[in-house]
Amino acid sequence: MAKITGPHYTMGIDQGGTKTDVVIADEAGNITGYGNDRDLTASGKIDPYPVYYKKDRRIVRMVRLRHAAEKALAKAGLKFSDIQSVSASCTGADWEYEYDLGISNLRKTLGIDQISLYNDCIGAMRGGTEIEGRDCAIICLGTGANCAVKNREGSEIIYAYYLKDIHQGAGAIGRFIFNAVYDAQAGLEPETLLTKLLLEETGYSSVDDLYMHITAGRNENEDQWEPAYQNYSHLLFKAVKAGDDTAVNYLDKFCRELARYVTVAARKLAMQDREITVVLSGGVAKNGNLMQELLEKQLKEDLGSVRCINAPMEPVAGAILLAYDRFYPGGIPVDVRRLFEQSCKKYNLYRLLV
Repeated sequence: MAKITGPHYTMGIDQGGTKTDVVIADEAGNITGYGNDRDLTASGKIDPYPVYYKKDRRIVRMVRLRHAAEKALAKAGLKFSDIQSVSASCTGADWEYEYDLGISNLRKTLGIDQISLYNDCIGAMRGGTEIEGRDCAIICLGTGANCAVKNREGSEIIYAYYLKDIHQGAGAIGRFIFNAVYDAQAGLEPETLLTKLLLEETGYSSVDDLYMHITAGRNENEDQWEPAYQNYSHLLFKAVKAGDDTAVNYLDKFCRELARYVTVAARKLAMQDREITVVLSGGVAKNGNLMQELLEKQLKEDLGSVRCINAPMEPVAGAILLAYDRFYPGGIPVDVRRLFEQSCKKYNLYRLLV
């Protein structure tokens, strides 16, 4: 990219299945505005779950994105016409045709011509490590999940829909918890601390009461309850810390199977004998360092040299860093990096482990 004469405002976007974050940053590393769509989903004006797999899912994503962008611009005191470029790391950028479609939708939604679009796990990867000329990988565990591996030559593998349902982040973990409780109640599996934790969290008096509500309703006038499973994933880590065998065994197996995605892709990209940085991001990975330790242990059994880290920055900050990598092909200047890090702290864009 040609030398920036400034001011050059970039809109960084991170959009996952259930949330959207937008930041505005200038070429010097200063974040001037931040916005999200949490008020839309919390108020019920937008329900991301029922519509997410229907034909209108792309329309809903753009509504959420526009809303978050307007909030970020208002905070920055800017207009859409003041923004020179967009760096967007978004769900729905998986199949090849979706990139051109996504760029077109972003242009129509934002009225900005210069768009760079990435899969949502790439912004998360950049929030954890430098990726230009590096061998690196990302395991992103939010409500859903994704995994990508990139070699220093620039080739990459993004698993997208090939990541199995049983590995889909907080949603998959939450479903396991409920099923483990049902199995323990039926006597099919050993008793587990997850039963006590889940009943306390949901407020039901017994597993029968809980399961009755989910499967049939507790009387002829009550509707069935469909849990938002991702909201219960944190209970697994409570049970693991308490030494519950069911939880410990599941997390060990979960991490072992996640590590395989990285191992297989690393071999395909001829990285298996190189030093690889594997980034963990997403809400699930904020539950302490245990997953980081388990994944690193598993990966070191199959790959030469692996370092697992929890991403220090939120994915939306990674989207801006992707833009800076293009602006400054010789490396992001120290003063720009320093100011950007200060701005990220100001806007709470550093990821805090529980």
